[in-house]
Amino acid sequence: MIHGHGDDVYRFEEKIQANFSTNVWYGTDVKLLRQVLNENADAVLHYPEPDAASFRAIVAAEHRLAPESVLVGNGATELFYLIAHAFAGVHTVIPVPSFAEYEDASSLYDHHICFLSGEEVENIPVHTGLMFICNPNNPDGRIWEKEKIRFLLENYPDMTLVVDESFIHFAPLAQSAYPLIEKYPNLLVVRSMTKSFAIPGLRLGYLLGEARLIEFIACYKQPWSVNALAIEMGKYLLQHAGYFLPDAGKLKERQRAFAAELATIPGFYPLDSATSFFLVRTDYDSRKLKETLLKEGILIRDASNFRGLDAHYFRINTLSEDKNRLLIHALKKYAE
Repeated sequence: MIHGHGDDVYRFEEKIQANFSTNVWYGTDVKLLRQVLNENADAVLHYPEPDAASFRAIVAAEHRLAPESVLVGNGATELFYLIAHAFAGVHTVIPVPSFAEYEDASSLYDHHICFLSGEEVENIPVHTGLMFICNPNNPDGRIWEKEKIRFLLENYPDMTLVVDESFIHFAPLAQSAYPLIEKYPNLLVVRSMTKSFAIPGLRLGYLLGEARLIEFIACYKQPWSVNALAIEMGKYLLQHAGYFLPDAGKLKERQRAFAAELATIPGFYPLDSATSFFLVRTDYDSRKLKETLLKEGILIRDASNFRGLDAHYFRINTLSEDKNRLLIHALKKYAE
């Protein structure tokens, strides 16, 4: 799916004052990011490392893994397509609603897809070869408990489980699955630098897994897919992660207050979420609501194109207090 994601600012002429449609961390130090980019600008004069080896080494050290257990990609999305390519034609399970690119990548490589609702892990067909889950899940912010992930790995040893942890730094109660890699060779963990480090335009992510499985998937990767600036920025961000990453606990507290106030507006029903982003069910048409809010300079994520949802759902992220109030005021006016 080329179009249809959040953060589609490029499609509109209106000036966006508050972008609730993307789950990217809004509070990063933009000035420092610019400084790092400027200091590494000469890197564009040369070809980047074909496999982003220097960044891979830092990722491996961060997660206490061998470099052979890491594959770097042009954002998490490239990694989903690489996995789907490597497992072309298998039977694949995707719980819904969830990120659309799991389905799109699997369809491109002729997977036989089985969609399950939520966490219906007891209904996984025995012949399944691949399963994608998002933890915490996009778009609803639901967490997959570590024991449930362990259950999948143990009870379906012939199935490769892909755990997308792109949003894990926004969920204070979520537990990463990567420590399980040592015991379970059928586990792959995807991390995105885009969201929590606020660099969506640079496109950078990485895949963690057992070395032989990573080697197998890497066979389908093109060289130089990660640009030189992304490599240098990634190294800097991981080495200074404590400074750049959001305080998930405080962000969740703000989300809780934000959702509670939204719930007082007639026709809007925020759903429970373990993250800073969440779904809102509404009595109104989310597509028309999006169009109206655009006139106010506010962008939301119409969630009607998520499998399992319809035109009465939209997704929003938690932003600053001032921007949150802009949306609350606009929705109150809409509901009048």
